[in-house]
Amino acid sequence: MSLPLLTNIQHLSRQRVLLRIDCNMPMAGKKIVDDTRLRELLPTLRWLERKHARIILAGHLGRPPGKVVPQLSLKPIGFALGKLLRHKIIVMSLAAGPYAIRQKLKNHIVMLENLRFNPGEANNDPAFAKYLAQLADLYINEAFSVCHRTASSIVGITKLLPSYAGFNLVQEVAALAAVKKYGLKPVIALIGGAKVQDKLPVIQKLLPRVKAVLTGGAVANTFLLAKGYKLGASLVDKKVLSQAKKLLRHSGGKIILPVDVIVAKIGRKAKPYEWIPVKKLTGQDKIIDLGTATTRIYAAFIKESKTIFWSGPLGVVEEAAGQHASLALGRLVAARAKRRAFVLIGGGETAAFFHQNEFRVDHVSTAGGAMLEFLAGVELPGLKALGYKQ
Repeated sequence: MSLPLLTNIQHLSRQRVLLRIDCNMPMAGKKIVDDTRLRELLPTLRWLERKHARIILAGHLGRPPGKVVPQLSLKPIGFALGKLLRHKIIVMSLAAGPYAIRQKLKNHIVMLENLRFNPGEANNDPAFAKYLAQLADLYINEAFSVCHRTASSIVGITKLLPSYAGFNLVQEVAALAAVKKYGLKPVIALIGGAKVQDKLPVIQKLLPRVKAVLTGGAVANTFLLAKGYKLGASLVDKKVLSQAKKLLRHSGGKIILPVDVIVAKIGRKAKPYEWIPVKKLTGQDKIIDLGTATTRIYAAFIKESKTIFWSGPLGVVEEAAGQHASLALGRLVAARAKRRAFVLIGGGETAAFFHQNEFRVDHVSTAGGAMLEFLAGVELPGLKALGYKQ
């Protein structure tokens, strides 16, 4: 079954619409580093405005533990989106109550404060879903990046309100479905970034579909630690070490790990960065990027591939010394895109890095984890809730 489209809605004038959006984007303090995910919302938002709908925006930022974390407020997101729309957006606490929120809707676009400040969001609590449903007459999902989560604002609310897919969500699903069905072999995946616990199960499901998984960031670090290397102060996820060991044993050699890295020497001011083979890592090292030999190995895989997925930076790209591998391989995949291979990238940090460096590829997904899970054949709860069958 296909997704329910906005254009099928008969009457929208003065209807209250709860629009689930993706607010989880790269931030530097209160400043948005890359506003791609906000710009992707504009077609749906402007269409709703032309139809004179009353708009309530709902989303989350980060992973607050079911309570208010001021640093993760959506106020900077609301301000930035308001500038793009040229409308003031009022950010309101859920504690204000349905009546107060509905009253503000008469003259303003309202953004609800970070949904994950309430424990009911992540737990898909029926009571919290009911609270959200009281605010609106219908629901629209425009947050593909969290469709792999079972949350009140993604799954629970669809049982209570007429529900539809936003324009960008429909485009995302169509593009990924086409790649999944028609993507040419050999296929490789580059997987980096910090969310190791989320990515290991996806890597497991991707393995039968790809020639190789090229690893970087905390994902590679965790696998290296699982193999017994000393990782010092490098970013790792020790909670999934046993899972990483098991995955390596059953990967058939498809998980490719770094053979050399760039490290920051802890406590050393003179020559703080150094290239070393992974077998020489010590407790005084912090991995910040892949080394030259590893980059060349990964480049060889890329040159042989017809379909390429990339999610997550390969190094600490916030630092100049941690960008070399991502820059070199980013240039390579961009050069192969649109002609020699189909290149698809996803995730907020990855998309931001490609945009900042003007690397053009075939498709930029607003999602990272959801993109990989979809391509791996995992049924996404958010899409299933809208009646979509993968």
